[in-house]
Amino acid sequence: MKLLYVASDQEVPGRTGGSVHVEEVARGLATLGHEVHVIALGDASPDGSPDGSPDGSEDAFTLHPSEMFFEHRAFRWTARGQVAELLDGLGIDAVLERYYNFGGEGIRAAHERNIPSLLEVNSPLKEPRGSLKSFLDSVLLVQPMRRLRDELAAKATRLVTPLPSIIPDNVTAEKVHQVNWGANVERFHPEVEPAALDIPEDRPVVVFSGSFRPWHGADVLVRAAEKVPEAFFLFVGAGPSWEPARRLAGELGLRDRVLFTGAVSYDAMPGYLGRGDVGVAPYQPEKLRQMQLGFYWSPLKIFEYMAMGMPVVTLDVPPLRAIIRPEQEGLLYEEGDVAAMSQAIGSLLEDRDRARAMGRAARERVVAHYSWQLHCEALDRILKEMTGKR
Repeated sequence: MKLLYVASDQEVPGRTGGSVHVEEVARGLATLGHEVHVIALGDASPDGSPDGSPDGSEDAFTLHPSEMFFEHRAFRWTARGQVAELLDGLGIDAVLERYYNFGGEGIRAAHERNIPSLLEVNSPLKEPRGSLKSFLDSVLLVQPMRRLRDELAAKATRLVTPLPSIIPDNVTAEKVHQVNWGANVERFHPEVEPAALDIPEDRPVVVFSGSFRPWHGADVLVRAAEKVPEAFFLFVGAGPSWEPARRLAGELGLRDRVLFTGAVSYDAMPGYLGRGDVGVAPYQPEKLRQMQLGFYWSPLKIFEYMAMGMPVVTLDVPPLRAIIRPEQEGLLYEEGDVAAMSQAIGSLLEDRDRARAMGRAARERVVAHYSWQLHCEALDRILKEMTGKR
C-alpha cells in the first residue's frame, strides 16, 4: 500500500519519544513492504529518506518536510494544503495521523476523499476535569475543543491507542484497537558496545533516560541516589527538569556520583544505556493532570531498558505492573515512596545474579511482546482490514 503518515509537529530524526515513535513506525511499515511517505519536521535527503540511508533499502521511507505557517504544533492545521497535494498526487491508499488537538489535517483531508484513515491516539482524546481545554469548553457555549476531538474520532476509520480509557465513550469499541509502543530490539540489545563515559569502572550504574518532563521524576531519582551510596547514577537526555535535577544533585553533594549527559541522539542511545546495570523509571503521575484518566503513557524508556537486558525499577501501577512483573523483570514500588525505590535499587545491586536473571527475563519479554516490529505488524493488520488491500 501507499501510506501517508502525518506527524507534522514531530522532528524526524529526533530525540523525543514522539520522534522515535514516528521514525520506527515509518521504517517498520516500509520493511513490511509498504511505500511510506511521512510529513514531519526535518530535512529531506537526496534519496528521500531522513538519514541518508541508501535509496531502495527495505526500511527507507520518504520524508516530506512539514509546510506549516510556523513550526509549532499549534499550527499543525496549516499543513493541510500539503497533505491534500500529496494525497492527490501520490495515489495514497491510507492515511495515518499522530493525534494532536490542533491537528486533524490528515484525517479531514482523507475523509473528504474517501480514503481510509488511522488516528494514533497517544495522549488523551478526552479531557480530565480541570484541564485548560475542558475549561475553555465550559466557558464557550459551542464547546470547540470537544467538538474538534469528536470530529476527528468520527472521521477516522480506525483509532489505535495504548490505553482505551483515553478515548471518548461515544466512540464505538469496534473502531478502537489497543496497540503498545515498543523497543527496537535489534538496535537495543545487551551486546551493544557501551559508550565511553567518565564513570568509575568499579561502580554499578543506575540509569535514567528520557526527555526530562516534570512528571518523569528525575529529581526523585536524585533523592534516591543519596540513599544508595554504592552506585553511580547516569542521567541520559535533556528537557525541562534536567537543570533542576542536576542542581539538586549538587545541593545534596552527589556530583561525584552522578553524570548528566545532556541530549543524546537516538542512534547513540543504546551505547549510553549499555553502561547501566539497572534501569529506573520513577514516574510521578500526580504531576500530569491527564493521568487522572489512567497511566496512558506507553513507556519507551522501560521497553528500551528491557531490550538492553536490564532489570527495571518503576511504579506499581497498571499497566506498568503488567509489563514489569514483580520479581520477574524487575521490582515495583508505590508512587512517591523514595525509600522503597531506593531499597529496590539497592537490593538488585546487592544480588547481581538475581539482577542479571531479571535482566535476561526482561529482554525475553520485550522481544516476545513489546517490540516496534510487533507494533508495526499490528498496524499492518489494521490497515489491511480497513482498506481491504493485501
